[in-house]
Amino acid sequence: MRTFIGIDLDEKSIGKLSSFQEELKNYTIKGRWTHKDNFHITLKFLGEIETESVMKIKDSLEVAVKDISPFYIKFDKVGFFKGNGDMRVLWVGTEENSFLNKLHDNIDEELYKIGFEKDKRKFTSHITIARDIRLSIDIEEVNSLFEKQEKGAILVDTVFLYESVIQENRRKYIPIFSVPLK
Repeated sequence: MRTFIGIDLDEKSIGKLSSFQEELKNYTIKGRWTHKDNFHITLKFLGEIETESVMKIKDSLEVAVKDISPFYIKFDKVGFFKGNGDMRVLWVGTEENSFLNKLHDNIDEELYKIGFEKDKRKFTSHITIARDIRLSIDIEEVNSLFEKQEKGAILVDTVFLYESVIQENRRKYIPIFSVPLK
């Protein structure tokens, strides 16, 4: 099963991102929009795992979060990862947050102890809102539009192991288990 560790978003934050997507569609030449049910922050991509390893992963996550209390994060700005002439991934980032970075680092370290590779790239906290997208405006104009949006705080109080599946010709992320922050 294809999996990742992530953070869920509350309904209010999902609504804000969904509204922003709708506004951006006015400037879209081509691309695929992330369905609102799939908004999340990935803390660590695991890839294909065996069912037998799920409990080891859960045990590792429980150790990783044991000294981290719930905390809040806020949206920051819009960014993208480059592709072939397009924005391969268009995302909304979150403000730098030491608690979120510690959570990521703890998860990376604990999963390394059970055989997963450590992340090679610097952690960039973000929510993917579109893929393979081409817009008629540049990223500065996108950020000007985003600055006009109301930004709330997102409570981080639980991490999830998600399975990524394709159902009804659409990618869906199904929670396998959750681990609450203490």
